[in-house]
Amino acid sequence: MRKVTLSFLVFFLFGFSCLAQRQAFFTGFFPEVAITKKLSNGNKVNFKVENQEIIYRNFENPEDRWQFRHYRTDLMAFYDWKLSPLSSMALGLFYRIQDGSNAYRLIQQFAVLDRFRRFRMGHRFRLDQTFSHNEAAEYRLRYRVALDVPLQGDELDPGEGYLVISTEPIFSLQEKEFGLENRLVLTLGKLINSQQKIEYSIDYRTDGFFKRALEPAYGQKLAISIIFDAFFHI
Repeated sequence: MRKVTLSFLVFFLFGFSCLAQRQAFFTGFFPEVAITKKLSNGNKVNFKVENQEIIYRNFENPEDRWQFRHYRTDLMAFYDWKLSPLSSMALGLFYRIQDGSNAYRLIQQFAVLDRFRRFRMGHRFRLDQTFSHNEAAEYRLRYRVALDVPLQGDELDPGEGYLVISTEPIFSLQEKEFGLENRLVLTLGKLINSQQKIEYSIDYRTDGFFKRALEPAYGQKLAISIIFDAFFHI
C-alpha cells in the first residue's frame, strides 16, 4: 500500500555568533513542510520547503537597529533507495532562493543505522556540490554520527523523553581553498504520540579553522532551537 506522510515543522532559533571581534544576535521563525511518499518497491521520495524569517542585530555598530526580514527559501527533493532494513542511499536536489545568492546543490547520501539494546547509532555520509552565479563551485564531504537514547526504559513510548547527541565534521573545497566546519548538536525531545514530537536543541558550530588559525573565535556560532514536528498520514 502506498502511503504519503505530511510533516509540519516549526523551528524557533535563538542564536549568538562571534566572528573575530564582531558580535551579533539573531532569532528566527523557520516553518517547514515536508511530504514523504513510500513507493510500492520499498523506496520513497521526499519533498521539502523551508522559509527562514529572521530578526537580527549587529552589536559592532551601536547605531544599528534590530532588523526583521525574510532571509531565504529552500526547496529540496530526495529519492531514497532502501538497501536493507538498516541502510539506505539517496540522491537529492536542493535549490536556495536568496537575494543575490540563489544557488543549487546536488547531494549524494548513504545512511546506516546500528541498533543496540539501549540506544541507536546512526551514520550518514554525504557528498554535495553547490553552484551559484556569483561564487565558485563548492564541494563538501560530510559525516554525521548521531546517538539516540530513550530516557525511560529500553524502548521509546509515547509520553517519554529521549536524548540525541550528534556531531558532523564538514570538509569543503572552494577555489583551491580547503575548509573545515564541525556541528555539534545536543537535543532533548519528547514523543507526544505516534504523530507528534517536540525537541529542544543546542547547536554549536565552528568553521574557518584553516582560514584563520590564529583567531580561534572566528566563525564560532552558538544556537538554541525549539522544534515542534507533527506527522500526518494521507
